[in-house]
Amino acid sequence: MRRKLSFQGAFARGDEEIPFRYLPFDMPIGATRLEVTYHFERPQEGPADVVDIGVFDGRGTEFLAGGFRGWSGSARSGFHITPFEATPGYIRGPLAPGRWNLILGCPLRQSERCQYAVDLSLDIEPALDEGEPRISELGAATQKRPPPSRQGPGRWYRGDFHSHTVHSDGYNTIDEYAAACGRLGLDFLAITDHNTSSHFEEIAGQPVRSDVLLIPGEEVTTAWGHANVWGAGCWVDFRCTEDTAMQRVLEFVHAQGGLFSVNHPKRGYPWQFAGVRGYRIVEAWQGVWRFYNAESLAFWEERLRQGERVVAVGGSDCHSIPPAVQLHPWTLGNPCTWVYVQGPLDEASVLDAVRAGHAFVSEGPEGPFLELTATCQDRTYLMGDVIEAPAGTSVRFSLRYRGPDGKKLRLYRDGELWQEAVADREETTLEYEAPLEAPGYVRAEAAGFRGRPERGEVVHALTNPIYLAPEGA
Repeated sequence: MRRKLSFQGAFARGDEEIPFRYLPFDMPIGATRLEVTYHFERPQEGPADVVDIGVFDGRGTEFLAGGFRGWSGSARSGFHITPFEATPGYIRGPLAPGRWNLILGCPLRQSERCQYAVDLSLDIEPALDEGEPRISELGAATQKRPPPSRQGPGRWYRGDFHSHTVHSDGYNTIDEYAAACGRLGLDFLAITDHNTSSHFEEIAGQPVRSDVLLIPGEEVTTAWGHANVWGAGCWVDFRCTEDTAMQRVLEFVHAQGGLFSVNHPKRGYPWQFAGVRGYRIVEAWQGVWRFYNAESLAFWEERLRQGERVVAVGGSDCHSIPPAVQLHPWTLGNPCTWVYVQGPLDEASVLDAVRAGHAFVSEGPEGPFLELTATCQDRTYLMGDVIEAPAGTSVRFSLRYRGPDGKKLRLYRDGELWQEAVADREETTLEYEAPLEAPGYVRAEAAGFRGRPERGEVVHALTNPIYLAPEGA
């Protein structure tokens, strides 16, 4: 038996339900398939908005605790869920009886009104109630695995912290991305599909690969800014329209042991949650450098100048690679984040390295390689470390570079250029000595011209800071 429902309406400027509207419906006993299609009308001329769609099950829609079952934004015209499979972006599992809710999202940032129409159908077989997974099993594959013990010497690994697959608005499968990472020389890749966790189960169910580590994540995507989440082990709510809600999301992620990163804070994707505090990571480089990444770098640097210890990472934001049609200029590994991992490569060790700031960002997996270390009182410090010693103690900074010669190697101290030299060889190590005088930080960049010199320099690589904390200063 099939039951059908239809919803029609419009988002209009001034509505109290902007940006989210819930369309409740009853899931009957014996439902075996939920299928939804929808469309929305845009103005024929002028700027237009889109209507996003998702669904919550009978566990409710409470913020940070509801029964999330999927989200596809505006990337699809419909979806389906059954006990045993679902459209990518949606979570398979029992269609438990109760009050379910479709969720529509439309912030109306550009137009005055946007109409929509939704058609919903349910397949019902009342006698069929065995063999379905229990609702308590939903998301079981997303639970965090116990971190393995990590021993042995450290080494550098190369990866990409930001990508999208068919589970949101990407055009490639996870398998296609994994194969491409092997060809490119990437050691790890975070899959951060928009506002969903449906890819977690696929990643967890894959055989352990020897060529690339896949890290499940989520890009919390709002009309007021985006943030990547890794290591939380569960779906993270995205229904944030103001600072208080996003602050709760950040604190929720940290309580789960995860990491929260402000993504690409630049034109096109501005971070408007200005009152949110406590994030430890910023995506200071997204895509090719000239796509306004100087603005993201300035956003990160301003936090450092204010005394915050915030880690810079890079992510490609890749949405498509061959064999799919490549519709965007972003591609895997551009930029590439290099992390210094102690012991075997696994999700926990990569995230531990990021948490510690033991990382630098380069334009690709082939480099340039740029490592900043410091020696003080016979101890060596890595990027992200804090030097605590008596004021006046001598510190020797070492900048190790491997890449094209002729590039400018720069050390910045508290946001100001401190030292600069030109790499006269493809492998160069520069050393500088200075007393530990005042609290602050030192970071490094490799920069130069590429392509069209009249457009100015680009950054080829940048490091995280080494922090200075003189005792008694």
